Amino acid sequence: MSSRFAFAAGVLLVSFAAQSLSAQSSAHALHDTTGAKPQSSRTTASTDSALVELGRTISVLATTVQTVVEETAKNPEIRAAAVQTAGKAVSLAQRTLEENRGELERLLAEASRKLAAAEATERAKAAEKSKVTPSKP
Repeated sequence: MSSRFAFAAGVLLVSFAAQSLSAQSSAHALHDTTGAKPQSSRTTASTDSALVELGRTISVLATTVQTVVEETAKNPEIRAAAVQTAGKAVSLAQRTLEENRGELERLLAEASRKLAAAEATERAKAAEKSKVTPSKP
């Protein structure tokens, strides 16, 4: 039972970590293309360091999961149990997402409103700054 759980947990962790890393990369790319002020080098270095550490952790986890998968492939009983456990884990994840759908949508809408307000504030500051700065003839 513990090997089935380890397998299912490993697969889920790898997929969540990969999605998280992908989302962070996309967020950085989106941030960089908006023309917004860059973050301080200290914050960027800290974020980059965290991403490097996350990458290392994902690599170790992937190696561990690969070892478990290889061992599972050798034993048909464990393989069948792992597939069954993974199926239950996916069903549980889907059910949890459905149960929390309203809350997730509310939080996403709130985050969207806050982002729009922050962007409007930044645009207003930029417009005010361009009005205050005299242009050269």
